[in-house]
Amino acid sequence: MKRSDSLSLVAVFLLVFLVVVGVTIWLLDFVTQQRVFGLLVGAEFIAFALLVYLYYEETPAQISRKLVLTGFVALAALVLLAAALLVGVGAPATPNVQVTLYSGEVSATEYGFGYSSSAITSPGPTLTFRVGDVVNLTLFNAGSMPHNWALTNTNQTLSLVLFHAQIGSGANPIEVNQSESVVFSVTQAGNFSYVCQIPGHVQVGMWGSVIINP
Repeated sequence: MKRSDSLSLVAVFLLVFLVVVGVTIWLLDFVTQQRVFGLLVGAEFIAFALLVYLYYEETPAQISRKLVLTGFVALAALVLLAAALLVGVGAPATPNVQVTLYSGEVSATEYGFGYSSSAITSPGPTLTFRVGDVVNLTLFNAGSMPHNWALTNTNQTLSLVLFHAQIGSGANPIEVNQSESVVFSVTQAGNFSYVCQIPGHVQVGMWGSVIINP
């Protein structure tokens, strides 16, 4: 195989990589996967830089300008998406519902949530919203260990997070005596759950029901 042919194959591979990674980023949950998003952005930049290098420095005959143009469009779309996320384009409107939850331990074998540090139950209290609500939910960790909060489709540790409604994560929870908030728009009716995503915490009662009315 000629050198130009092999370089052409590399260019095609890089272009496919750009497109696949771009689509993957769109499919990811950008709130809960921020670290993954950053890594993929970096990979996109590196792949595009290599593609440009192959065209302008190595100049293999079979690498067309269309490949470079397509790669540039894919990168430009990604940059615009990242910029939109950074400036908050598409962020929820002004909240019309305010909720404060406290997380903590009921006993050595029961963890839960409550509306105050002295009223933590296992499972936690049922939250009720309506489709169209914009919710500002604050979690205060009143326990003796890290916890987090996420609105999910089931009461399982690895359930799907809905509406980008998540405070901290299983790997990056809220520390003791700290609080954080999230604003999210409710767009789907149904019966769902909220959980602490730290492994083992759901199993000891650290979850609650969410009812969303039409």
